[in-house]
Amino acid sequence: MSAVAAPAETSRLFTAGPFGERVEEARKRVGGLLRQTFEPVAERAETEGLFPRDVLARLGAAGLFEERWAGADPRDPYGDTGLAVIIAEESGRLGRASLSVGLSLHCETVLSVLTRFGDTPLLAGYRERALRGSLVGCLGASEPSGGSDLNGVATVARRTSDGWHVTGEKKYLSLGLVCDIALVLCRLDEGSGPVAGRLGLLAVPAHGLTPRKRHNKAGTSGLDTTWMAIDARVPEQALVGRPGGGLLTATYGLNHERLSIAAQAVGGAARAIGLATAHLQRREQFGRPLIEQQALRLRLAEMSSRLVALRYAVYTAAQGVPVPGACGTREIAALKTTAARFVEEVTSECMHLFGGPGYLPDETPMSRLWRDSRLARIGGGTDEMMWELVAGGLVPDFAAYDESVDLG
Repeated sequence: MSAVAAPAETSRLFTAGPFGERVEEARKRVGGLLRQTFEPVAERAETEGLFPRDVLARLGAAGLFEERWAGADPRDPYGDTGLAVIIAEESGRLGRASLSVGLSLHCETVLSVLTRFGDTPLLAGYRERALRGSLVGCLGASEPSGGSDLNGVATVARRTSDGWHVTGEKKYLSLGLVCDIALVLCRLDEGSGPVAGRLGLLAVPAHGLTPRKRHNKAGTSGLDTTWMAIDARVPEQALVGRPGGGLLTATYGLNHERLSIAAQAVGGAARAIGLATAHLQRREQFGRPLIEQQALRLRLAEMSSRLVALRYAVYTAAQGVPVPGACGTREIAALKTTAARFVEEVTSECMHLFGGPGYLPDETPMSRLWRDSRLARIGGGTDEMMWELVAGGLVPDFAAYDESVDLG
C-alpha cells in the first residue's frame, strides 16, 4: 500500500473552498487508501463481530492521521477539518459502516480530545501512538442508567496518593474489546466534598476494563460494542483537561464525532442512490428499463437534490469549525441529526427501489446499508438530544411578532 503523503501546501484542504482539483485529488487518494484497507477485512469483521485493529494500524502507518491533525496545537487544535469530512464521506461511500464508525471514533473523537487537552507527558505519548495507529482509543460516556444524560454519570474516580482509582460501568463502549485506552467520563471524588460534584475525563488502560456483556446489535456488526465494568488505578497524568471540565472535554470530542457522522451520511446516501440508479438503468420490467418510469426516476432525483444540499452544508460546517462563532455545538447538532435522519430515509427508499432483491442480503447490500444507517440517529447523541441543543439556541423575533401578529 502506498503511503499518504501530506499535501505540499500547509494550509487546510478547504482553504480555497471545498471544491476544485486539490480537493478532488485528496478525495481520490483517501478513497483509494480506505478501499484498500477496508476490503480485505470487512467481511471477517462482520462475521467475528470485532473491529479489526489492522485498519487503524495501516491507516496510521500510511500517515492519514498525521495528515488529518497536521499543524494542530492547543491554540489552534482543529487540524484539517476539510480533510476530516472527506475521510468520513469517502469511508461512508464504501458502505462499510462498522469500519467507518470505528475509524471516526478513533480519528475524530479520541484524537480531537488528546490533541486539545492531552497536555501531560502520558497523554502526549498516547496521542503520538494513536496518530501512528499503534494505539487504539475509545470514549466511555453512557452508563446503564444514564443513556444520553451525561450529567447522570455514576462512575467514580477517587483521588489516591498518586492519582485516581476509577470504578463504575459503561454500557456502550464501542471499540472496547480492541482498545488500548478508554477516555472515561467520571465523577471526581477528591476527598473534600460530595461525590456528586465535578466531572472529569480520565484515560483508563484496557487492563482496567472487564467485559460484562458483548452487545448483539441490529447493525454495524463489525463494530464491537460492549458493556464494561471499570476498576483501574491511574496516575495523576491520566486526567484529561482540568478537574471539573470532563463534560466540556467529552462534548468537544463528541462534536467532532457528530460532524464526522454527518459526512459519513453524505457518503452512505450517495452510495445507496448510486446503486439504486444503476439498478433502475439495468432492470427491465414491462419491456423497458425501470428508469423510464417517471415516478421512480423522480424519486431518485428528489433524494439526490437533498443530498446536494446536505453535502454543501457539511462542507460549509467543516470550513466554519476552526472559526470562533462560525460553527459550534448547536450547528453541528442540527447538521448531525438532519443527516442521520436523511441517510436512514434514503437507504430505506433505495432498498425499496430494488424490490424483492433489496430485502435479500445474499443478493444486494441494501438491507445492510439500511440497518447500519440507523445507528447514526443514536450514536453521538440521539435525535432528541440534538434537538434539545438546537432548542437552547432558539431566538424569538418579538419585533416582527409585535409588528405582524394581532390576536385580538
